[in-house]
Amino acid sequence: MLLAASPGLDWGTILVSLAIILVAGKAAAELCERVRIPAVLGEILVGIAIGPSLLGFVEMSDAITVLSELGVIVLLAQVGLEIDVTELRKVGRVSLMVASIGVIVPMVSGFGVGQLLDETTNASLFLGAALAATSVGITARVFGDLRTLNTREARVVLGAAVADDVLGLIILTVITRVVETGDLDPASIGLTILVAIGFVVISATIGLAVVPRVFRHVDAVTTSYAVIPVVATALTFALAAAADAARLAPIIGAFIAGVTLGRTEQRERVEREFNVLAMILVPIFFVSIGLTVDVGAFVDAKVIGLAALLSVVAVAAKMLAALGARGSGMDAMLVGVAMVPRGEVGLIFASLGASVGVFDDELYAVVVAVVLVTTIVAPPLLRWRIRVAADLVS
Repeated sequence: MLLAASPGLDWGTILVSLAIILVAGKAAAELCERVRIPAVLGEILVGIAIGPSLLGFVEMSDAITVLSELGVIVLLAQVGLEIDVTELRKVGRVSLMVASIGVIVPMVSGFGVGQLLDETTNASLFLGAALAATSVGITARVFGDLRTLNTREARVVLGAAVADDVLGLIILTVITRVVETGDLDPASIGLTILVAIGFVVISATIGLAVVPRVFRHVDAVTTSYAVIPVVATALTFALAAAADAARLAPIIGAFIAGVTLGRTEQRERVEREFNVLAMILVPIFFVSIGLTVDVGAFVDAKVIGLAALLSVVAVAAKMLAALGARGSGMDAMLVGVAMVPRGEVGLIFASLGASVGVFDDELYAVVVAVVLVTTIVAPPLLRWRIRVAADLVS
């Protein structure tokens, strides 16, 4: 009755579209995992297949957009949950060096390529930001599959990938602010950077000190199993809203929420319930990425050539991040290879670039292609290097 009474919404179409997205996305993810390809690729590709530019089964709508944005928030909270602050501190200096190089070199390279190709300054900035990202999820998955998450290289890479994401999100916030306001005033940009860094530092510091105590108290005075997961979800949305109120990307708040929740005694329960939530919402985001891709752009020789060029730049620029691990007694090449995949974070940057009107259909297709290429090539390269490093040690 309530659905039928909602004006301006075609609930039948929306619900059928969501059913198709969930079933098709899961089927594609399952197929990819069986052939040892990241599931995210299957979800993106099936989104392209069922989208307007191919089969036309599903059209983007406001409802799908909202759900996909919630999926991004949950995804970044999950990434934060995986962060072990104590372990990161042990390799903090090397991780920060790797992350700094891994952000600066791709950012500058991407901007430079954009300028050489006569793209706008704003488009070049977003291009550099998209290349600066590193996928924590994909890299962690490969290390986990090979049971090497406890190695120093793995900790350095995961720490660097997290720092990459935080630095990248701050950069993205600044760029988005510049694009939306047209304000290139150095003082305004500096203030935006200070606000972003201040929000991350203050919210993380207070959260790490307060959230574990609050959750310990809530767990002690409540009897319902659902209270902790609900409060955790509310905290995630609240911090995402706080980031938005501070004129930052909401995903920064979600990431900080995940990090603080990871320090609670109820972490496993929160993670388990977040996984259930993510199984529904996160695939909607990745499939929606495919829905917005115009397949016609991929048959354009210019798009193919530019995607090939940027893929080489993207891989080479991240490999240079290995310089930050030299002299530490680690396998620097392994660290460099592990920094290559852009994955979900690169796609978030690409979708934001399209949403603010900076990327046209061609450039958006190019960035998606680069993300797909780096995500495909990184796992086999990483497996190869881990095995080589193991052979050298033995």
